[in-house]
Amino acid sequence: MISTVSNRQRSNRNKSFPLLVVEDNKDHQLLIGYSLRAKIPLAQPVFASSVKEALTHLKITFDKQEDFPQLVLLDLYLPDQSLGWQLLKDIRTRYPRLPVIILSSHQDEAVVETAYELGAHSFINKPMDLDEWEHYFRVLNDYWLGTVTLPSKN
Repeated sequence: MISTVSNRQRSNRNKSFPLLVVEDNKDHQLLIGYSLRAKIPLAQPVFASSVKEALTHLKITFDKQEDFPQLVLLDLYLPDQSLGWQLLKDIRTRYPRLPVIILSSHQDEAVVETAYELGAHSFINKPMDLDEWEHYFRVLNDYWLGTVTLPSKN
């Protein structure tokens, strides 16, 4: 069977899009920012270092109907895991169609299960070096931006 790409998917691939990265570790922000620019050049990342910053950004962009993220990358430990869980719950309640990908250094099975139970769309174990970050973002680009169709507005 021959696979075809819809016109909507094809047009989405050529447009820049907002992406919210919720990460309190400045070193990880640098790695993520560099890797996004290298592997997903159409992404326009906005970094939030806290739950408050993330919720404020989401509310403002949603209310203005401008630059609302098409995807959220959420670190669970902000710096405490309970804050990450609460933010995930808040996003699921307020913006139920907004895809959220969890980033975590912890591979505990219970953490992964809880993430999915609370509505995460994917769970990624944080890579250890730049090459791994770039690989993850190349795969993320192929899947989330090249394969699936994301809602245009939340």
